[in-house]
Amino acid sequence: MDKTSTTSNSQSSAYSFAIRFFNEIKALGVTEVAVSPGSRNTPLVLAADATGLNIKVFVDERVAGFYALGHAKITKSPVVLVCTSGTASANYLPAVIEANHSGVPMIICSADRPPELRQWGAGQTIDQVQIYGSNVRWFYDLPVANNVDPSKAQSIAVRAWDRSVTGRGPIHLNWPLREPLEPLTDLVVPKANLKPFDTATFCEAGAQRLRQLGEKYENGVISVGPNDLDDEVIQRIGWFSEVVKWPIIADPASQIRGRVASETVITTGEVLCGSLPFTESLGSPHVVVHIGLAPTSKAYKKWLSVNSPQHHILVSPTVDWVDPSNSITEAYYGDLLFSYNENSEMFRPHSAWSEQWKHGNDVADSIVQQYLQDDRNELSIVNAVMEGVDDEARVMLSNSMIIRDAELAFTHNVPPHRTLCNRGANGIDGIISTSLGASFGSKEKVICLVGDVAATHDFGGILASIRMEAEMTIVILDNGGGGIFSFLPISDAISEEQFDKYFLTSPMLPFADVLKSLRADVSTPQTIKELKAEIKKTMPKSGLSVIYYQSDTDSTLRAFRSIRDSFDQEFGQEV
Repeated sequence: MDKTSTTSNSQSSAYSFAIRFFNEIKALGVTEVAVSPGSRNTPLVLAADATGLNIKVFVDERVAGFYALGHAKITKSPVVLVCTSGTASANYLPAVIEANHSGVPMIICSADRPPELRQWGAGQTIDQVQIYGSNVRWFYDLPVANNVDPSKAQSIAVRAWDRSVTGRGPIHLNWPLREPLEPLTDLVVPKANLKPFDTATFCEAGAQRLRQLGEKYENGVISVGPNDLDDEVIQRIGWFSEVVKWPIIADPASQIRGRVASETVITTGEVLCGSLPFTESLGSPHVVVHIGLAPTSKAYKKWLSVNSPQHHILVSPTVDWVDPSNSITEAYYGDLLFSYNENSEMFRPHSAWSEQWKHGNDVADSIVQQYLQDDRNELSIVNAVMEGVDDEARVMLSNSMIIRDAELAFTHNVPPHRTLCNRGANGIDGIISTSLGASFGSKEKVICLVGDVAATHDFGGILASIRMEAEMTIVILDNGGGGIFSFLPISDAISEEQFDKYFLTSPMLPFADVLKSLRADVSTPQTIKELKAEIKKTMPKSGLSVIYYQSDTDSTLRAFRSIRDSFDQEFGQEV
């Protein structure tokens, strides 16, 4: 065999192995691949293309990572990320961290130099082994693909898919590849051997335990944090709440608000749990059942830390146990509420505990409503966006200030749309890119509600959205920088000059002018009435729309404080 033949066989084997991997991963249900251009990843890109997977190309790996996160949030199927060697894979890290902490499946395929080129100064070569540390469910440094029997790709594919889907998180495959990287023969796609299998779990012991606690204890709470649960599961949570007469403290990103027809849903937990007149009249809970990621409400978490329940049940934890109060007593996996429906028999016809929560919520909600007409108050602005969208929309809630605005502004009366958020690691990076991925993975219109700092941080996501002609609306709220810091003690602890310099850090970016120069469809409403009308106008409109709106941090801060003071005063007079 001559040298040319040997090279051809060796190179062909790399493509055979990669094609087998992508073909089997496709057979398991993966449809989407996010690629960033490079040289070393050529065999991976062309192999994915040969198998007919849906490939999106991204210039910026960080944008690609968050695109994959958003797409997987919607489809529940991992997106395969493909990048070249060197620092390219490092740019996936923020999205990998978020996927890890929020339990979102993702498969990273990073091309790498072969072992003989590592640590010898070869170009675009870094140590990619375990680059994501403990943020992945599984890491595997593959042997050089040119030298591996292609049939072994099947076991790698099924393990990668299982660890990502069943393990609910990202996995990382590092692919060392030798030159030549271009295909020297025609690419042949074999028949796939794998088929999708059910990874759903169910814990009968957990279901029986919840029923036992529900029958025994009246003072119970169901806390539902940010989650992407199916509508059927969400309804069963509502039915269980009615059966046991336990209130549901529903996070704005819980999918509960507006979607569960139950008087037990609490939308003002941040006000109630932060009010001494209310919590002192209430007493301590006997049972807390927590579902989903950690709730946004700081007041709820503080209340729980000083009112530890006898029984604190955690349902289906992801990488982190949602237990900042260190009071979890039991944990179960799976759908514990499968047996409940709208006709289920109630354990108790009346509950003074539940009525107290309901009354407090009614009082707090009526006070909140009084602060939803101010054109510069962010509660009003977020509420206007929520009321402007229809029930088929998906609203991406950015972190920092916006998710906290939504805590009060997302009332139980707005259209019952689904929300999206990155509340695993709670970062402001990649918000727009996550929305971009969600828009391509969803049939519904995606509305991204983001602040000025987060928008600046993910400007690459805006550029990608324009380039890819996304069907999406981006609403940028400009409050002149880090408005959330005005709510923290540091705002009163240092001089105004220091605070403005080190914490507000306004991007000072003329968003509307810049985006118009990029030929984006930009509108600049001046009142919440105009904003709501603009949102309604963009709903049926195709393509990308950007709405720029200026808010005022001082006005927002006054509204939050006035709501708390008014509730304490009104409820305090009752008790």
